[in-house]
Amino acid sequence: MLANQQNVHTSLPPQEKVSILVVSPDPEDQTALRRILHHSNWAISQCANAADALEQVHSTVPAVILCERELPDGNWKTVLSACENSPDSPLLLVTSKTADENLWAEVLNLGGYDVLMKPFELGEVTRVIGMAWRQWFTRSLRQSIISTAPPQRFSAHIA
Repeated sequence: MLANQQNVHTSLPPQEKVSILVVSPDPEDQTALRRILHHSNWAISQCANAADALEQVHSTVPAVILCERELPDGNWKTVLSACENSPDSPLLLVTSKTADENLWAEVLNLGGYDVLMKPFELGEVTRVIGMAWRQWFTRSLRQSIISTAPPQRFSAHIA
């Protein structure tokens, strides 16, 4: 499992700070994720409810969000909706003690990235967050290239 964890971190550029937002009212979730990710170059912010998450999504623009299934003032869908309207929209991972196929299918069908089962396992957390970040980074890079590319001019030559 350690080799898997090291592969995730070595594949990320060392100068790149990966911004992660943890949305959970459970202090144990926040502590567990900080413990798992403490050795990484990932910048972790946290909040306990949907209202604070919406504010952070627009002010800090995280790459990846880990959001508890149910929040005191909403749920993961509330946070996902805010992400869709955000520039460089973050990828959302739903966390739950009761993750099942129905939740996983719902998350994927509505545009979430994946589901993480609790209690968190070091290898699974680092693997899934690493994959989500790479997908977010690749998408952002592609959008950046497209938006800065000069317009193409096509002409047809008939011989």
